[in-house]
Amino acid sequence: MGKVCVIGSINMDVVMDVSKAPAAGEAIIARSVTRNPGGKGENAAIALSKLGVETAYYGCVGQDEFGDELLENLKKYPVDASRVSRSPVSTGTAYIIIDETGENRMIVYAGANEAITPENIQKICRPMIETSDLVLIQLEITKEAIYEIIRLCKELGKRLVIDAGPAHGWKAEDFTGAWLVSPNETELSTLVGRPLHGREEIIAGARELQQAGTEHILVKLGEKGSLSIGPDGILEMPAYSVTAIDTVAAGDSYMAGLCKCLSEGMEMKAAMDYASKCGAVAVTRTGAVSSLPSAEDIARFDTIVAR
Repeated sequence: MGKVCVIGSINMDVVMDVSKAPAAGEAIIARSVTRNPGGKGENAAIALSKLGVETAYYGCVGQDEFGDELLENLKKYPVDASRVSRSPVSTGTAYIIIDETGENRMIVYAGANEAITPENIQKICRPMIETSDLVLIQLEITKEAIYEIIRLCKELGKRLVIDAGPAHGWKAEDFTGAWLVSPNETELSTLVGRPLHGREEIIAGARELQQAGTEHILVKLGEKGSLSIGPDGILEMPAYSVTAIDTVAAGDSYMAGLCKCLSEGMEMKAAMDYASKCGAVAVTRTGAVSSLPSAEDIARFDTIVAR
């Protein structure tokens, strides 16, 4: 069994269920409003633990009610969150609109996630990284902290996986030295600085990212599946056919499945298939943490979902 270290954001999600997203200047009525634990870092850490992976997590919450709730929620899962910091600012908050098709739109206030410093990474996270088989991060903490994680993983010879979202303000060369970088189609376009249309342009964009200094590039393509470029060439995996209810945390679920398999020494194509199953299950459920599948869900996957 592998061990994965996750360093990343932790937010309170305020979710509004609507029939359609409002146009500019339009006011609409939400059918419901709920509050759920979220943040790409916390989602991924909990997802990994539900898949049976030994997981250590580091993030930062505020000294407020949301922070209290999020720390209490982490205790429900077998995640080592003993190093999570608290900062005298508000906890990160995501405001999410989900329409009747299951698509989501999101506005995120970073809050305490931006209180994570390079010094925190060196002093708090170094022991976590040293004892892990794989390190997983996203882009919802400060650039300075992320650069320090990249530097530290290179120093320690650890495989670093970057879930490259949100990609605004980043460039391909920023990830030089990471072992695997995984954007979705929109994020890849942002990283290479131009729109990408169709398979060949996506492959060209992925190659640019790879040539900037990353061994593996894995592009998440939603209902079109996923595509990987690495030492084994181009690998493609179709998506599983499901009825999407809520796409929040689907990418986090996918990345957790991928990292579980890679930390355990699985081949990339098999890891992509397992990750696709994790993402497919997640979109059939509502919420962020509440949508994440367990190892048992994936074990019986073939009896409930078709490709």
